[in-house]
Amino acid sequence: MQDPIHEWMRWQPTGRRGRLSGLVLTPARVVVGVGAALGLLGGLMPWAEGVAPGLRGFEPVFFSGLGGAGDGLLILILSGAVAFLTLHRTPALSRVRTVRLAPAVLVALAAITCANGYRATLLEIAVWERRGGTGGIAPGLWLLAVGVVAMAAGTIWLLPPAIRWQSQAGDPTDVVTIRGRDVAVVAAGLAGIVPGGALGIAIGLELTGPMIIGTLAFGALIGGMLGAYAGNWAMRWALDALVARRGR
Repeated sequence: MQDPIHEWMRWQPTGRRGRLSGLVLTPARVVVGVGAALGLLGGLMPWAEGVAPGLRGFEPVFFSGLGGAGDGLLILILSGAVAFLTLHRTPALSRVRTVRLAPAVLVALAAITCANGYRATLLEIAVWERRGGTGGIAPGLWLLAVGVVAMAAGTIWLLPPAIRWQSQAGDPTDVVTIRGRDVAVVAAGLAGIVPGGALGIAIGLELTGPMIIGTLAFGALIGGMLGAYAGNWAMRWALDALVARRGR
């Protein structure tokens, strides 16, 4: 009898495939995709525009989500991840419930980030007004809000089937076993992300000088990845040493 996991992973050629054959374009998923596209566009556009005193009198000013706390950068990452998990055939048709529920978590984070970006935008406009200038919310923030609402609507539309999902014999969750060693290695990797990211930010600031959001994000990303790898490696080494010591 063939192993269930082999049966599940069996691949058969389907002949000629179109350009969009790798996507699942149901109405709900298209709504999420459109919302993600609006989120990406809104994250790149200015969130506030106005005029404020400068070196040459009153000059045009703007506030972007890519500056400040980096809410726009986070929106770009979340929107891209939601679009991939919702539209791409592999995660969209996954038989693992966690994968199907992941977009809902990411959309919730995007909504929180959008609200935080709105607050930061109002604070920036208030700074311009205290200096004698004026300003208002730019179309980019409204576009982002519409995108987040669309992603949320489409994701809520897709939630009931994911919640009611019934596991079947041969699903990955049935044939994959989780050992204590695996949990320890993953926990060590997660624990290494924070110090690794902090170290990456410190090195980035030391090399570039000024505190730029791009430097912070890049340093945190690279440092976090290296920290996770170091944590995994250290835990594996410690567990292997413990097993070798017990075997003596």
